[in-house]
Amino acid sequence: MAVPTNTPEPDSKGSMAKCLVWLPESSNYQDSVITSPIQEYAISPSIAPCGAIPQFGEATAPPAEVTSAKRPAPSPYIPPLAQRIKHMNTLTRRHLSSISDTRFLGRLTSSTMDPSGADRGFFQTPPTLPNQFHDDNSHKRCFKLFLPKSVASQTQDEAAALGQDVLSDQVFTWVSDAYRNLPHIKGSGRSSFGHQTGELVTGEGWRELQNMGISKGIVATGYDTPYGPFSRPLQFLRMHLWQPSSAVVTCPSAMQDGAACLLRRHLTSPSLSAKLTPDERRVYEDAYRRLTSRDPKVAWTSGQWMTERTGGSDVSLTETVATLPANPEFGLASQQGDIPLGPWSISGFKWFSSATDSKMTVLLARTSAGGLSAFIAPMRRHDPHATTMAGHTDPHGEKLNGVRISRLKHKFGTQSLPTAELVLEDMRGWLVGEEGKGIHEIGNILTITRVYSAVSAVSYVGRALAIAKAFARVREVGAGNRARVRLIHNPLHMRTLAKMTGEYRGLMMLSFYSAYILGVSEYPNSEYGDVAPALKALTPNANLALPLIRVLSQITKAYVCKPCVSLVFSCMEALGGVGYMDNEEQEYLNVSRIFRDVSVLPIWEGTTDVLSTDTIRALKHPKAGQQCLAALDDVIRKAAAFSGKTREGWDAVKEWESLRAKIVNTAQADLMGEARDLVWALGDILVSLLLHVDAASDGDMAAQEIFARFIEQKYHGVEKRKRQDTAAELRKDALIVYGTDDAGAAPPKL
Repeated sequence: MAVPTNTPEPDSKGSMAKCLVWLPESSNYQDSVITSPIQEYAISPSIAPCGAIPQFGEATAPPAEVTSAKRPAPSPYIPPLAQRIKHMNTLTRRHLSSISDTRFLGRLTSSTMDPSGADRGFFQTPPTLPNQFHDDNSHKRCFKLFLPKSVASQTQDEAAALGQDVLSDQVFTWVSDAYRNLPHIKGSGRSSFGHQTGELVTGEGWRELQNMGISKGIVATGYDTPYGPFSRPLQFLRMHLWQPSSAVVTCPSAMQDGAACLLRRHLTSPSLSAKLTPDERRVYEDAYRRLTSRDPKVAWTSGQWMTERTGGSDVSLTETVATLPANPEFGLASQQGDIPLGPWSISGFKWFSSATDSKMTVLLARTSAGGLSAFIAPMRRHDPHATTMAGHTDPHGEKLNGVRISRLKHKFGTQSLPTAELVLEDMRGWLVGEEGKGIHEIGNILTITRVYSAVSAVSYVGRALAIAKAFARVREVGAGNRARVRLIHNPLHMRTLAKMTGEYRGLMMLSFYSAYILGVSEYPNSEYGDVAPALKALTPNANLALPLIRVLSQITKAYVCKPCVSLVFSCMEALGGVGYMDNEEQEYLNVSRIFRDVSVLPIWEGTTDVLSTDTIRALKHPKAGQQCLAALDDVIRKAAAFSGKTREGWDAVKEWESLRAKIVNTAQADLMGEARDLVWALGDILVSLLLHVDAASDGDMAAQEIFARFIEQKYHGVEKRKRQDTAAELRKDALIVYGTDDAGAAPPKL
């Protein structure tokens, strides 16, 4: 803090002397400077005798000699007075240095000003980014609500360690490298003699982050842990910590997870498993083992190729064709394990392929039987004629499996992620399920990737909010009358952060509720052990879990991803100009990168409008629609009945009954124009119930305040509470944002 260090000395003409005069508290301790021409009159020693330091709040009136229009004759005691003034300033500095509350010192200004420069002057103290496992109260509430105590106690130490690992210097160095050394095609795309090569090159940072995600079990946690339905919420709670530091390696992770889920279903379902040939079983088992491995040397990621030029999210006009030759050429996908190539030959063009560096893919193609079918195919195949670069025989050589990159996409965000247009020419693959049932098969993958999208979106908000909160602790701003306060004591800034935190909490609850329902749908008959009453109130009947997740994943992805973009932007704005910068030098503060990356989430895996119309179609389906409505009805009524105490004017069941009646009694075509509004109304009902159950589960004050503010904002029948004084409202906002109403020392009086 600035402390007056100057002593009263003559100016260049030897004619001026200055001293600091303290004003009373009502004047906000403004410092004033009395300037007197020493050659004309002398300042009376009564202003400040040696050793008498005016106290804060003590009025110090200027002497009559100063205020009088008549200036006295020069005093013969000028040298002693100058010494006294100098001594007084010395004592003042000592007094100021003993003040523990340094906020007051920020109000003092030296009477002389030194110019700033590139290496001198004021430098903002960088914020410290805490471990979100400990600091993010929304994450902590979800960890508590969606995991039984036994699972939480067994996993919390490892999750906390992950939260610290993702903030390491090494990880942020890899992130910077992944965005600096972007994916590209090696050379010109052809060899020196004109042969097609098209080798994809990714940066070291991208590869290391992929290996880290695999070794940390970002996907494997959903498959190799003994927690049954709670494996999924645990998996996504861990991913929430990892996502903002991952440089989007979670995109191939999502499709890796979806492919693993697809293969597990065909391997474990008695009716589906019985249809597999020995070769199909061997291929499926090998791929599943790799997709769920924690060993980067063994593990595979997967692509998901559906989008073509004809329709974007609408795959009905797919032009890629799969044929089954009468005598397909024998070949190996992998020499290790003697894994054969699939019998189907697939050719066509895929417009968007994220995770282009994956080891396998799931894709759609049209067959002669009609309709679309699902296939899996390795990206590479064994090449018995392979040679080294120098021309020597390579017995373990590989080549691309009938796929080549037409061009890489240049994108607004997710630039570290290799996204390409792909040409398929005799790509060998395996049919998954029945011909013509590809949409049904791919739907299982979409359910998972949409949950990934929602959790990714809230994880970006969580990191951006963590940065904004840390910045507010160290950044000072003007508060009027030359006062300075930290942003945590600025009522408007804290109200803004509190609104953002409240919205984030609701989106978190819905995202992790979807993750939990995904787990329940995979383990519908599991024993729930020490599940808390709050979670039991959110758990559907076993036969309703699958129809619930089918519609819930669409609602959640639409409702969550879009507002997360504006929330991250608001966090960027909360940092001012620093937030707008690409802070590669301090990658942990790079909110602008987070903003670019979060912006894709309302678009891929179905845009907001596509998901909204799909939700209406699902609810209006002649058979499955009734199951989806019954599942929603089940969980809404259970959650609303949890804890008898509710706010007057809020009735979630009544809101749901009105919405359900409209959906049931209105023609599908007439609902399409309102699809977004209907999805948002349903999302509001679900979020209000989740916030209600969370707040009622333990009476947490911040949770209750967030719930109250949400329903006041969403439902006009809820009476608005009267605002308290500024100090009380500031404490409430601090409680929401930081989890304590004493986020920093009390602000000074303004």
